[in-house]
Amino acid sequence: MLDPLVLYAVGTSVGVFFGMHDVVIRGSRSNMDSRHMLLASLVSGYPVVFLFSLVFWGFSAISIESIILYIIAGLVNFNVGRASLYVAIRTIGASGASIMLTLSIVIGIALGMGVGERVSPTQALGALLILIAAIMVAWRGEIKRDPRGIVAGLIASFGLALAIFLSRLGNINGGDPFAGALIAYTSSIAFEMFLLRNTEIRSIFSRNNTAVYLAGVLASLGQVARYVALVQLGASIVTPLQNIRPVVATTLTRVFYSRTAENPGLRGYVAAVIAFTGVFLMAI
Repeated sequence: MLDPLVLYAVGTSVGVFFGMHDVVIRGSRSNMDSRHMLLASLVSGYPVVFLFSLVFWGFSAISIESIILYIIAGLVNFNVGRASLYVAIRTIGASGASIMLTLSIVIGIALGMGVGERVSPTQALGALLILIAAIMVAWRGEIKRDPRGIVAGLIASFGLALAIFLSRLGNINGGDPFAGALIAYTSSIAFEMFLLRNTEIRSIFSRNNTAVYLAGVLASLGQVARYVALVQLGASIVTPLQNIRPVVATTLTRVFYSRTAENPGLRGYVAAVIAFTGVFLMAI
């Protein structure tokens, strides 16, 4: 087992990687639509996932049930969730979109309740704080608002929550988390190429899309770091660590204002902190 400090750093890096991913997408000068952008990010991040799957999974046997669940999880997470996230980032900004994504924790708890999991008063309070943060994004304030972006953010949150739920089922039913990541990426790339078969797919390989490639690598690093930390530390510790994402995204959008043209303002920072506090309460 790795040193605990290293593991906590890995857990924290999840939120950092994903927060950076959101800001890089926001600052991208690419003119691709969300579907081509999704494919570009998946393809660029695939080698990272493949390498870590080779090391931590080793292609050992897993059940057919888990494979099916991982395929569905990938389609929901990426082809629905991440594609919608990119729409949200381009409309309500990286800060607003990352805050909206914390709703996935609330949705995940609701899905868990549907299969008999219990919710404590502390978790209920955390869910309420996350909802307040999401309302602050959608309501009037300094964060740019767009109805389409809010809806896309909600879809992305639901997609992420459902994908995590399905991945957990896959792990329980004879699967492996690193196998799940590789299967999810592979199935999503195949499905996205099928959807875009009548378009100019080669257009994703352009210098103008370099930022999207970088974002894809950052997202893959976040994905891998999440699984490493979850295996070693458990969900109750990793969940709050990885959900510094909105704080990181909110801070970086302001630092790189010249690229993102996004100033979250006081409301944005307050919403990010409230969302993180809510996630922390739901994890303890």
